[in-house]
Amino acid sequence: MIKGVIFDLYGTLINANHLFLPIAKIISKETKYPARLLELKIRDTYNKYFKDYHLKPFKPEREYYKIMFKELKEFLGLKNSIDWYIDEMYKTFIDLKPYDDVDYLNNLKEKGLKIAILSNADDDFVVPSLEKNLFPYDILITSHSTKLYKPDPKIFEYTLNKMNLKKDDVIFVGDNYFVDVIGGNSFGIKSILIKRIFNKFEHPDTIYNLYELEKYI
Repeated sequence: MIKGVIFDLYGTLINANHLFLPIAKIISKETKYPARLLELKIRDTYNKYFKDYHLKPFKPEREYYKIMFKELKEFLGLKNSIDWYIDEMYKTFIDLKPYDDVDYLNNLKEKGLKIAILSNADDDFVVPSLEKNLFPYDILITSHSTKLYKPDPKIFEYTLNKMNLKKDDVIFVGDNYFVDVIGGNSFGIKSILIKRIFNKFEHPDTIYNLYELEKYI
């Protein structure tokens, strides 16, 4: 019997489809470049420096963003400090909205299940975002606090210990096939892929909204 559910955060519970559009709009006011073009440039630079970062020795996401914005600052001729742009971007991350179906987490709590959130993100924006009481949860585990990134099995083990549950007691739900699904399954936790947007990966345990979790509970 399932006693708990572990959720990834961004792309699973919180909509991050246009993660960099808000900071692109801020930079657009300074540079006069169209925000949509800046969003693409920021995304491409992000992909360059964040590629496989979760497989490397841990350092906070902010350190990668510093490298990213150093390049953007030089390329775009930005006038403010690198940390200023990161801080402004983190403010926009805090304002990201949850998906409408996060109300399903209330059903899980009513059933007496423990809910953990497991995110590869920095506490600087995750904690204030969740302080808005977007949805119920019991335990928050971040890479920032553990110095570990999914899919490292140690972060899954740490999460289970915090929940005081065993592998067979929980399911894990995430939107990233390699980091979430392969990572969770490799550790021995039944892992479910949620497809909020199209992706090419096929997985036998796939859902398209949180309400579909009912068949696993």
